[in-house]
Parts: sequence; structure tokens; C-alpha cells
Amino acid sequence: MSDRVLLSAVSAGRRWLVAAVLTASVSTAASLLLPATLGRALDAALLHHDRLTVAVVELAVVLAAIAIADVVGQLAGTAGAAGTTAWLRRRMVVGLLAAGLPGQRRFPPGEATSRITTGATAAGRVLPLVLVACTTALSTVVALIALGLIDWTLPVTLLVGLPVTVLVLRPFARGSTKAYTDYQTAQGEIADRLADALAGLRTIRASGTATAEVDRVLGPLDRLRSAGIATWELQKRIAWAFGLLISVLQVAVLAVAGWSVSAGRISPGDLVAAIGYATIVLGAIEQIDALAELAQARAGAGRVAELAADVPVVRRDGELPDGPGEVELRSVSVSIQDRLVLDRCSMTVPAGATYAVVGPSGAGKSTLVGLLGRLVEPDSGEVLIDGCPVSTLDSSALRSAVGYAFERPALVGATVAEAIGYAASSGIESAALAAHADGFIRRLPGGYRTPLVDVPLSGGEQQRIGLARVVAQQARVLVLDDATSSLDTATEAEVTAALAEVLPGRTRLVVAHRAATAAAADRVVWLEKGAIRAIAPHEALWSEPAYRALWS
Repeated sequence: MSDRVLLSAVSAGRRWLVAAVLTASVSTAASLLLPATLGRALDAALLHHDRLTVAVVELAVVLAAIAIADVVGQLAGTAGAAGTTAWLRRRMVVGLLAAGLPGQRRFPPGEATSRITTGATAAGRVLPLVLVACTTALSTVVALIALGLIDWTLPVTLLVGLPVTVLVLRPFARGSTKAYTDYQTAQGEIADRLADALAGLRTIRASGTATAEVDRVLGPLDRLRSAGIATWELQKRIAWAFGLLISVLQVAVLAVAGWSVSAGRISPGDLVAAIGYATIVLGAIEQIDALAELAQARAGAGRVAELAADVPVVRRDGELPDGPGEVELRSVSVSIQDRLVLDRCSMTVPAGATYAVVGPSGAGKSTLVGLLGRLVEPDSGEVLIDGCPVSTLDSSALRSAVGYAFERPALVGATVAEAIGYAASSGIESAALAAHADGFIRRLPGGYRTPLVDVPLSGGEQQRIGLARVVAQQARVLVLDDATSSLDTATEAEVTAALAEVLPGRTRLVVAHRAATAAAADRVVWLEKGAIRAIAPHEALWSEPAYRALWS
């Protein structure tokens, strides 16, 4: 899977790939011409003075081509790596946000953050690394051929060290990928534990467990250290082995070439060219840093692939026709993490009706109402709004049709006004009035322009801003997922009446934990163990002891 991610990343950066390939080709060709050009210049200076000017001009052109191609190649490689990293991060964020319900998220926030930052950064460098690998391989082959044209004994001398190189390289390639994966995994665990600790600062302080929490957060530090040391040990061993091997081969090539000069088989210029081509061949063995970075890229790609795999691939472009807002579920089943949450649920909510969804904890209430806006996808069955399957709708069309207010709304935006207008651009103050939020907002230092970071909102105030946001959206179907649980009964009744007045005729599904909320609904959808046990008015269900037990 990691290799597929790397291939996709390379494809995503194909514009820079073309530029990098062209510059790398020029640089490689010029580098391969340099030893021969340098050798001809030396022979011209020593033996053929009439060719010296031409030889010097050729040498200058080759050196200039190498310098310019290297500069442009560095720019293209850096830009390509940045673009590839951005593409990977976007793909990962889309995959992360594709899970609308907490139970569907396979990665905790800290772990996901680590993968998006360190994993994508490592994998994003695949473009320049692939180019280095390709150009190095090509240069090595051409340099060996050039050495053979100078004297057949020279490439044979170098190839003697090939089996030793393979024996040294194989364990490094396997071990370094595992070490980098272990290192990044430990980093992710520390980030995740730190995120948990920051979210629970009040509990930690109240419990007096700060020292124990520090130990828990830094628990993976020993594994992080061990993985880091293992990486450096691998690099140290391979650097020592390759350094010794390269020195031996350099001396061997120099000895063979020197013997050939003394025997009259090659010229002094050929000796210089042979040394240059041998350096190119041995340079392939010296690419330890590139090998280490490639191992990092593969380890990062493995962590990226697991998160990016959640990206939805279904293309939807359907539009929702005008309608009153009728909702229908046809034999819908949902499984989350191999647990059956909803089992063949069917119901029809008439346009303009209010249905309360009730049931014990874990019955599937949030999952059921999440189906309308595709916060969760059904494994089987169909969800329709005004006769149109939501699975065919474009995201913007669906968002304009279904509005959500949650128990703990996430307020997104720089100011209070932006938080209310997150899904709409007008009617912010009237929406706040309907949600009984206008009064406390105007008492804030900056009113609607008060920065959210400066507003210590209570749970009830957050819920009222969340309700104002769904009012401003003006959707035909409203889903209130326990969105008034932090309001007192009187305020809840006032808000409910105001919503009915401001948004008349809207279809509403309300996840209820209060008997009064269920009693105010037209019908109650009673869920039990993922199945719909009954759909009836609250008064009709009250005779059931199990139903009364829900409220006690």
C-alpha cells in the first residue's frame, strides 16, 4: 500500500516531475561528459596544443551546464517535494474528516496529527529521491561503459566489489525502514497522549496527577530513543563498510589505470577520465543519505496510506429537487468497527413533522440521524429526502438541505458572528434571536465581533450558538442531536417555539433525552439494540414499562 501511495504522490507532482527530469537529464549528461572533456583538455595541453582552445571551451560549457542544471534541479525538486507533501496532507485530511461520527475514526487526534505532519513530510520527498535513484543508476551504467571503452580492465576491477555492496545494502534497507516506522509510531503515540492530557487539564489538576500524567505522556520515549539509536547504528555500520569498500576500490582502479598508462595502453588524459568515471560509479555506493531518506519516505508512506485510504472515491453530482422535506429510510443497516449499530431500520418522516429519536445509550440514535447528512454511510439500504437518494447528491446540495445542531457544537470561525454564519452568510442576528443567543452575545465586549478565543462560553451558550448556526442555514430538514441538553426546560421550550416560528414547516428529527422533548414531538422513534422497536406518539408509548424506564 505504501508503494501505491508513493506512486500516487509522484503522479500528483508530475508538472514538477517533468521539470526535474529534464534538469536531472541535463545534469547527468553533463556530469558524464565531464571526465572525458577534462581528459581531452589535459591531452590537448600536454600533446595537442592546437586543440587546446576548443577543449577549454568544451570544458567550460560542460561545467556551466552542470551548474545551471543543478540550481534549476534543486528548485524543481524542492517545489515538487512541497507540492507532493501538500497533496498528501490534503488527501489525509479529507480521509480523516470523511468519518463523521466518532466511532468511525480509526485514528486518535494526536496520532492523526503526527501522521499528517511527519509522515506526509517524509513521504513527500519521494520525488527528488526517485530522481536521485534513477539518475544515479543511469550514471553508474554509462560510467561503467565509458570505463570499458577506455580499458576493459577498469570496469572489471570495480565490479569485483558489487557482491560485497549488495550484501551490505540488503540488511540496511530492511532494518532502516522498520527503525523509521518504529520511530514515527512512537512519535505519534506521544502526540496522541499529549492531546488527551491537554483536553483533560482540569481533571488532571483536580486529581493532582500531573507527575503521573507526564510519565504516561512520555511513556513511549524509551521506544523512540531505541528506534533512533537503531537508525544511527545502521547508518554507522553501513557508512564504515562502504567507506572501507570505496577506498579499496579507488586504490585498485588507480593502480590498474596507472599500470595501463605506464604500459602505453592509455594516455594521461584517459587516466584522468578513468578516475572521473570511477568516481561516478563509486558515488552510487556513497548514496547512504539518499538510501536513509528513501527508507524514511517508505516508512512515512506506510503511515500516510492507512489514513489516506479513508478518502471516499464515489463521485456524486446529483441535485436535490425542490420539496417539502420528507425523509425516508428503507431497510438501512450500519456497522461501525465490526459492530452492528443499526439493523434494517425503515421509517418515513412526513414533511414538516417533528420526530423524536429515543433509546438507551448505544442504541444507535446519533448514527440514525447521521444518515441524513451522510455523516455515516449505510452498509445496506437507502436514505431518501423528498424521494431522492442522498447517496447521489452533491455535497453542497446535501448541506443546504440538511442542517445539524449537536450536543457539543464545534464553533468554527474567528468571531462569534463567523461561528453562526459558518454554513450561511446572512441572517446571523435573526438566527441568534431565534436561538435565544442574541442577549448574551450583545453583552460580550465586541458583541458579534468578539473573537471566539476570548469568549468563555458555558455549555448552554455553546448550544445556543450551534442552534443559531442551523437556523441561519435555512435547511429543509433539521437534525437536533441532543442540541438542547444543556438548556433548562423553560429555555428549551422557548427555543423550540422560536425555531418553529422562524423555520415553519421544517422537518425535524430530535435526539431526545428528556420526556418533555419526546412529548412535544409528533411521533417518537424508539430505538433498542439498533432496531426500531416502535414509532408512535409519546402518550401511546408511555404505557410500556420499558419506555417509561428510559426516562427514569
